[in-house]
Amino acid sequence: MLDSEAVVWVKTPSGEAIRLVDEYRPRIFAEPRSPEAELMLVQMLEQSPLVRSVEAVEMLVGLRNRERRRLLRIESFGATSIDRVSKLVRRSGLVSEIYGGSLPHVHRYLFNRLRVEPSSRAAITASGERIVSAERLEDLEEIRPPPFTLLRMLPSYSSGRVEGLCFQMAGGSFLVRGSEDRLMDKMVELVSSLDPDLIYVPGLQRGPGSQIMDWLRSSEVRKGIGRCLDAWRLSQGSAAGRVFLGDVFYGFEPDEYGIAGLVERARFSFTTLGLATRWTSNRCIDSRNIYELVRINVLAPQLEHIEGVRRLKELLDSDRGGVTFTPKPGLHENVAALDFDSQYPSIILKHGISYESPSGGGQLIPSIIQPWLERRLRLKRLRKSLQPLSEEELYCTQRIEALKLILCTQYGISGCCWNRFGNTLAFEEINRISRQAMMLSKSVAEEDGFEIIYGDVDSLFVYRRRASRREYEELAKRISEATGLPMSLDRHFKFIAFPRLRTDPDTPALKRYFGLTYEGVVEARGIELRRSDTPPIVREFQERLIKTVLSFESVEEVLSDGVEEGVRLLEEYEGLIDSGLGVEELEIRRTLGRSPEEYSRGLAQAIAAIQLQALGMRVEKGSGVGFIYTSRSHSNPHVRVRASQLFKGRYDKEYYRAYLRRAAGTVFEAIGAVINRASKDARLERWL
Repeated sequence: MLDSEAVVWVKTPSGEAIRLVDEYRPRIFAEPRSPEAELMLVQMLEQSPLVRSVEAVEMLVGLRNRERRRLLRIESFGATSIDRVSKLVRRSGLVSEIYGGSLPHVHRYLFNRLRVEPSSRAAITASGERIVSAERLEDLEEIRPPPFTLLRMLPSYSSGRVEGLCFQMAGGSFLVRGSEDRLMDKMVELVSSLDPDLIYVPGLQRGPGSQIMDWLRSSEVRKGIGRCLDAWRLSQGSAAGRVFLGDVFYGFEPDEYGIAGLVERARFSFTTLGLATRWTSNRCIDSRNIYELVRINVLAPQLEHIEGVRRLKELLDSDRGGVTFTPKPGLHENVAALDFDSQYPSIILKHGISYESPSGGGQLIPSIIQPWLERRLRLKRLRKSLQPLSEEELYCTQRIEALKLILCTQYGISGCCWNRFGNTLAFEEINRISRQAMMLSKSVAEEDGFEIIYGDVDSLFVYRRRASRREYEELAKRISEATGLPMSLDRHFKFIAFPRLRTDPDTPALKRYFGLTYEGVVEARGIELRRSDTPPIVREFQERLIKTVLSFESVEEVLSDGVEEGVRLLEEYEGLIDSGLGVEELEIRRTLGRSPEEYSRGLAQAIAAIQLQALGMRVEKGSGVGFIYTSRSHSNPHVRVRASQLFKGRYDKEYYRAYLRRAAGTVFEAIGAVINRASKDARLERWL
């Protein structure tokens, strides 16, 4: 954004990046305290050189009050002047509320003028560099993302300072080492020559890449990297014709395939690619909510969240969440996972649940999610026709998963106090219908002779002796007909295992399982493999272990040959630990939930953060911190770990061996086999 103009970058099908500009006429709406206050305010504004026009209008505000309010529509000449006008109006004491003043300028332009979601296909008419008209074009059948190019810049460190940069783009990579000046010069040179649209540096704003952020503040660097001399706004990712991505990737990855998922998130959020990777899903949904209100000429209040006072018994009866059926621990074969397709969004749509009408008949949430839910289901059907692991299938999956996260979050924040329109009654009604659907599904399955192995909110794991894939699909169809909600066979497991609680072996662990599908794909939830703070070497080992152990034809073979193969794999990985590994295989990453100095003494991520701060690096709440255990049992907590940037090769091998054994134990114990590793010459005990 310039002051009185919006800058719009367009990527043509041939790959050319074009800079266009458009008029920007920002406005706010002020609610005078009285008719007298309105008259005084109009007189004041008409005399201001910052104001283009003032007009009295009647508009709806929010979702619940259907009476129009008399407001003043105040239009200014640009971003700077409207901000000054907002302060002038607020300080006058003549208004009770101002609407539209907190919306970022980029969204005021997108919502009120351009009305085309960023990253969308569009037909744009221009006179010179000035936009005359813009129209969104549908591309519902498109799987590949727009022709955006992505450059990944991965820094490496020595003594806490960047000593090298690995540039990755379109399958190629360039590694540069040297002094800070050399790295900065090479960065400018490569960005200029490769000409990427998108640039990703891990932890650029709040993490290990923050040193790169310091470089980007240099005017010379900005001049060399930008496509023009426009001002940068790195808090939004905007860099004069390029976009520096943030670190928020929900359902997609920061790579060439992930661009497809990023596009879905940006389009839904009606925001830029830079902000789509910086905003939480709540913020993305709020952006779409506001756009939809702007589209129907309704103003958004600052807050309209409602949560009334209720008796404790009423609250306990109403707010019970979803249904979980306790898993049957141990190893099972030929189990089908039947999933409601986007259960919560489907419930919202079918029953018309929304903030303004939690018991049905609402408009806002259903009208927003309907096209996106239909799109996700269309993509899921399309994916079945694509070659597994093909580029098209990978692009399709990234789009599906990005939409899944957004659509599920619609339910999750429906009653949240951080949601501008949140209503706890809407959240509770969605859960109530979900519980009914799950109980009815269980009844249908059991009436047909199927056994419920596990159930978790929107999915059923079912088994029937010698049941075929087709029979499981027919069961899903019958459940869909009974509940009125779409259900399908999501995964067909050759083998699946459910662990017990380590702290209480008599109790099955909820939301934890692993298995191997008939297609040979490892699926897992809640175990080390799926934890974000598990070292990569352990994640790799546990995934290979599951596939190795379960790649046999019968339960008996799994518990004999499979376990023996698994023990050999464990010994192989213990040998890798002893032989020496690098930071990329050993690193444990955690996000700081508070400032480093607020943590209790001895917490690993806090120690690593303090080590980085001592080197002058910016580490704060929300930063991602990587570290390696160097001496886990040392009496001095500051010697136990080293921040990844300070790692020099020495690590606590026994700690990482124990981590491997713990991950192996998760698998072996769940299937009914225990390995005794008390001595070097381990022996295997099988519980059959």
